[in-house]
Amino acid sequence: MTDVTCAVIRNEERLVLAVRRGPGMNNAGKWEFPGGKTRPGEDHEECIIREIDEELGMEIVICGRLEAVEHDYGNIRIRLIPFICDTLASKPLLSEHDQYRWMEPDELMTLDMTAADIPVALQYASGHRCAANSETEEETAGITTEVGEELSCMIGRITSVEEIIMVAQSAVNDPNLLSQLVGLCSSTEKRVGFMASWALAKVVDVDLKAMVPFLSLVIDVLPSAPNESVQRSLMRVLTRSRTSDIPQSHHAKLIDYCMTVMRVPNVPVAPKAYAMEILASLCELYPEMVNEVAGAVQLAINDASWGMQAAGRKVIQRLGRGNSLKD
Repeated sequence: MTDVTCAVIRNEERLVLAVRRGPGMNNAGKWEFPGGKTRPGEDHEECIIREIDEELGMEIVICGRLEAVEHDYGNIRIRLIPFICDTLASKPLLSEHDQYRWMEPDELMTLDMTAADIPVALQYASGHRCAANSETEEETAGITTEVGEELSCMIGRITSVEEIIMVAQSAVNDPNLLSQLVGLCSSTEKRVGFMASWALAKVVDVDLKAMVPFLSLVIDVLPSAPNESVQRSLMRVLTRSRTSDIPQSHHAKLIDYCMTVMRVPNVPVAPKAYAMEILASLCELYPEMVNEVAGAVQLAINDASWGMQAAGRKVIQRLGRGNSLKD
């Protein structure tokens, strides 16, 4: 059984990308969701991000996952692992495929798709209809009333990295805007939460000190992060921040959250890596935690990818050096 990843990529209009296999590929002329085989020691998340970059030259953010599909093509038996991803890009740079289309989810089945991709298309289209039917005006109103309808709409319309950077640069000098961005991270409107958290991740690149007064708010919002993309951005903010700038009143809450991330199975690589770094930094303030944190890191990297194991070993070495200095 060969593990293969694929991406159901959505653009800012919530259309889904389908690509047609080129003449030099097996099943040439068939449509599919882009992706490819995992490499030895590579996580599925790492694989799909690499494959989309190599095949399409696009940046994506993983927002969810569908049920895996097994299929026997005769010459190869695969397990297809589908990810739901968002992108700000509009035009892929085709390197292996010869055509692409942005389509409504319900239109995907009009394509002549490969056998393994058909169940993925059905899964996503079914979930899309359920999500659309469950949305209510009250949910949207709740978001926009709390943090401002104008900002929520503006964030939801962002379509480029340049616009995200502009928002971040504005927020550096506007505490009210920063506070609203943190609030929008818990929005039930996935795109709004995704863009708001991305802007905060850019703020720490522009001016790290600007986020200091809002770190406690970030920690409060983190447990209710609606998806992995928001979780990852908020944890990046905390990783980039100095431990001394994190309010002591929120240390216990942050430690508990990071330890949970380390111990829960099937958590993506990025949040676990950020959790390791945050805990290692907090051990400088609480050396009595060193053994517990080192043990949690060791458990997290057992049977993990090579990259995750390397990152975990560095954290364990760091903890060991800190422990030896205090002994």
